[in-house]
Amino acid sequence: MTSIPDQELEFHYSPSRWSHRMGPDEVIANHVEAVEKGSRISMWTLDCEAAVSYGNSQGQKMDIFHKKNTPKRGAPIMVYIHGGYWQIKELNRENSSFLAVPLCNAGATVIALGYDLAPEVSLDRIIFQVKKALQLIIDLAKERQSRQVTFIILVGIYLAGHSAGAHLAIMMLMAEFSEEDEFDSELIKGAVLVSGVYDLRPLTKTSNNVALKLSEDEAWRYSPLNFIQEISHQSQNRHIIVAVGEYDPPEFRRQSGEIEKMLRDNGVRTNYIDVPDVDHFSIVDKLAEPGYLLTKECVRLMGL
Repeated sequence: MTSIPDQELEFHYSPSRWSHRMGPDEVIANHVEAVEKGSRISMWTLDCEAAVSYGNSQGQKMDIFHKKNTPKRGAPIMVYIHGGYWQIKELNRENSSFLAVPLCNAGATVIALGYDLAPEVSLDRIIFQVKKALQLIIDLAKERQSRQVTFIILVGIYLAGHSAGAHLAIMMLMAEFSEEDEFDSELIKGAVLVSGVYDLRPLTKTSNNVALKLSEDEAWRYSPLNFIQEISHQSQNRHIIVAVGEYDPPEFRRQSGEIEKMLRDNGVRTNYIDVPDVDHFSIVDKLAEPGYLLTKECVRLMGL
């Protein structure tokens, strides 16, 4: 738990105030513009199964991307879960496919995942929705043989999440997805956790909690740091990349380093990547670039 005084937590958990490039409002607007532009390019240049529903609400949809004129069977699946403190409406499924072009060109299927936002739904409900979406994605992977059983399982499902999306991604690493098939959870082969928040208790003292309405006990109940043993137990055969930007807020850097060390100490194969000259937003904006450090790490993680 952080030792920062309560009255300073708002500043420390406001990533837009730590950018080295521009002011808070400008950096957020620039980020939204970048991911919207990248997502439009993905829609123009890739095959897309758009707005596939996994639940009854408008937020519970996903977009599935493939390179044109290539087989869908056997491709590893990268699922991207957007950030926005589980509540910022400007970040959503529609602008979460900006990273699809370089990954699809490398041979992956990319899924941009949407979910309902606070305060319309609780954080508990958001976590449940993402789990429900992943069950559908697991079924899709089986159908398309994204698990190829030869001597070893070569490909599978990988999760990528940014900020609050990194929190949701790592929460899925301890989930059981099927009572009938224990292999379902094993289909998730790895994760890329980018500039995440893994201990939610400090957020209860910030304006983000107006929508989330978390007590400190609830915040700890939904904190990945509270479940290191469970996550580690499920992830002994996974590879987890924890990435953070040079100009991320110190608290995000601290939490990222802490969770990577705890996972590594519990036997999980991890990489900690401190990405130079990026802030909390440009660290993911650049995933649209095939030559970017994290893009290449995603491709390598999937064995492509």
